[in-house]
Amino acid sequence: MTAPPALADIDGDGSVDGVLRRIKDGTGISLSLSQNILTIDTSGGVAHYSAGAPSNSNGENGDLNIDYSNGDIYRKASGSWSLFETIPSFTRLRMFISTYNTSTWASGKFGLNSGKYYFYKTTFPGCSTVAEAEAYLGRLGYTVGTRLIFQQYDNTDNIAVYRVTDSVIHTNGDAGYDNSTVGVDHVGLTLTKESGVSFDSDAKYHVSITMPLNFLFDSSGNATISADLTIKEFILTTAESTTSSTTATTIDEWATATYRSAKYEYSITNTGASPDEYQVGEMMVVHDGTNAKHNSYGVIFTGSSPLGTFSTDVSSSNCRLRFTAASSDAMTIKVARKAIKV
Repeated sequence: MTAPPALADIDGDGSVDGVLRRIKDGTGISLSLSQNILTIDTSGGVAHYSAGAPSNSNGENGDLNIDYSNGDIYRKASGSWSLFETIPSFTRLRMFISTYNTSTWASGKFGLNSGKYYFYKTTFPGCSTVAEAEAYLGRLGYTVGTRLIFQQYDNTDNIAVYRVTDSVIHTNGDAGYDNSTVGVDHVGLTLTKESGVSFDSDAKYHVSITMPLNFLFDSSGNATISADLTIKEFILTTAESTTSSTTATTIDEWATATYRSAKYEYSITNTGASPDEYQVGEMMVVHDGTNAKHNSYGVIFTGSSPLGTFSTDVSSSNCRLRFTAASSDAMTIKVARKAIKV
C-alpha cells in the first residue's frame, strides 16, 4: 500500500506547496519533505543580538541581527552582514535628561564651574565611562556651533538655548578640567547662553543636542554667521588686529598652497587721535608661491594723512597682509577677505 501524499505536497510532486511555499519564499525558512515527513529548518531565519556590529563569522545567510546598543538592524547575505534599517533611540534623537547641580557633583547631574558646564558621564545615552561620553559627543559631530536646548521637565515653558563656543571636550587630566571640585567622572563643555531662562536649582531638564550650526538669528530673523563661509572655490572670512607702534604688524595670512589670490576690504580706527580718525579702502593680492604683490585703491581717510600703509609677502608658506602705522597711536585694523583657491 502506498501512503497518501503529505498535506504539504498536494500535487504529489515531492515539493512543498501552498501556504508553506509562500512562507518559505518570504522568510528564508528552509522546508524539506522526505518519506512524507515535513522538516522545517529555521536556521535561515534566526534573529541574533549583538553589542555593536555583528561578526561575519556568526549567523547564516538570511538571518537578521539587532545591535541592541543603538538599534541598528543587519541582514546577512553572501556571507556578510549589511545594515539595512535603524530603530529610533535616544542616542539617535540626541536627547538626554539631567538635573541642574547646586550642591553635589553626582550621577545624573550637570552644573557650572569655572566657566565650563560639567555633565556626569552616564548622563549621555548608553554611556558608562567618561571615554564613552566623549565618544558619544564626537559621533554627534560636537563642535563650535552645536547647540544644547534645555527644557525644564516639570515646567515646559522654561527653555534655554546654549551654543558651543569651544570644540574641546574637557576630561580629567586635560588643562582646564577642575577635578578638585567636580571629581573625575564628568566631561566639561564650554557653552555660551544665547537665549531663554536661567537654570532653576535642582530642576530636571530634557536636553536636546542639535547639529552644528554657526548661524545666529535675531528677533527679526536676520542671520549672523560666526565662522568662515566657504562656497566651492571661494572663502569669505574676517580678521582683526591692533597696533600702537610703527613696526609692521601681520593682520591676516593664508596658506599659499590653498589660495592663489584675495580681495580685501579694510577699516582702520585710530583712537589715539583727537578726535578719532578713520581710514577705509580695498586691495587685491596675488602670489606665485614665493613672492606676493598687491594693489591698493579706493582709499579714504578722515584725517589730514593716511593712517598707515599695507604690504604683502610670503613667509613660512603663508601669504601675509601686513600694516605699518604712520604713528604710535593706538589703532585697530579690521579686514574682510574674499579668497579664491589655487
